[in-house]
Amino acid sequence: MSAKPKQSSVAAPEGKPQHVDLDSLEFDPENPRTLELLGRDASQGRIEEFLLGGEMKARDLVPSFIANGYIPYEPLIVRPRKAKNQFVVVEGNRRLAALRSMRDSDDPEERSAFADHQLSRVPCLVFEGDERQLLAYLGLRHLSKTKDWTTAAKGAFVERVLRASKERDPGAKLREAGRLTNTSTSALRLTLLTRRLFERADALGLSLPNTGADRETTFWHLGDAVRRSNTKSYLRLEENPDPLLAPTYDEDRFEKLITWLYGNPKSKQSPLISSIRDIPDLNSCLGDPRSIRALENGESLQEALEELEAAGATVAAHLERAKKSVQRAGTGLSDVDQDGLNQVQPAYKQVSEALEQFAGSLAVRIKKLSEKL
Repeated sequence: MSAKPKQSSVAAPEGKPQHVDLDSLEFDPENPRTLELLGRDASQGRIEEFLLGGEMKARDLVPSFIANGYIPYEPLIVRPRKAKNQFVVVEGNRRLAALRSMRDSDDPEERSAFADHQLSRVPCLVFEGDERQLLAYLGLRHLSKTKDWTTAAKGAFVERVLRASKERDPGAKLREAGRLTNTSTSALRLTLLTRRLFERADALGLSLPNTGADRETTFWHLGDAVRRSNTKSYLRLEENPDPLLAPTYDEDRFEKLITWLYGNPKSKQSPLISSIRDIPDLNSCLGDPRSIRALENGESLQEALEELEAAGATVAAHLERAKKSVQRAGTGLSDVDQDGLNQVQPAYKQVSEALEQFAGSLAVRIKKLSEKL
């Protein structure tokens, strides 16, 4: 006898079917994707603009509405507002934006289809449960493979779960969110910690990439960095037991870390890392005082790594690196102009003096060893 397939414990929301005028519907300002990109204070007009443009591409739904009208088997999920006959769309904001764009379009075909299909009123399911039931439904919809939220959007959703929880203990709230999202509490903590740090980066005026794949990559550059022990120690980072509250850390060092990861528009500095694969190297450097000084003095990640290697290197390894550095410098001489030459000549003099000092020290060491024979 074959086993029965496992059924989800999260049911569709309870609600009352009802046709609602488009003018009585509002976009949900707490939608995780809206919160992720627009923040908590976005106006209805700004949300509509966001849904119609960029990556949300609500206009892609218009051809289907022209051809088929509104197919009623997937109504908008709405919840009543305090204002009479007004509703917030908690599931289906892109569809609402597409329908409004048809209504307001200058295209005769769109306006004709809007009228012919009677799209001024659309099927809705008026949600009658509490916030936790709604969040359970949204979690099932969007944290499965059939829907696509970025990590930051999932973080915004988890924050909403934590605020709706009836638990008092932050750890218990996080475990509840973990069960709902099928995510470990450690992964949720890291996501929420990274969101808190991004908020601080925004407050510092550090503009970070905010679209498409760049946004996900950007998020995890910082997330991967702050989960590592040397980086946390460098920042003096202490997480708050309540992941909705900001951690404590050294703000000067945090700004340096953000600069190394993403660059700094205020100081015009470029990032030190080129991909997430560089972050383990950065973390290694942040465990060594000499490498830290190199990074804080504006040297490259490769130069900081050389300092790290030098800390435990043999004399022969130092000389081998010095030889390779001189050889690399020689290959670039053909591109040096007069200003560059003015910098090269004193640097060459210092290298020559260092070699003379080394030769003297080497001669003394050779003499001492020969006297022992």
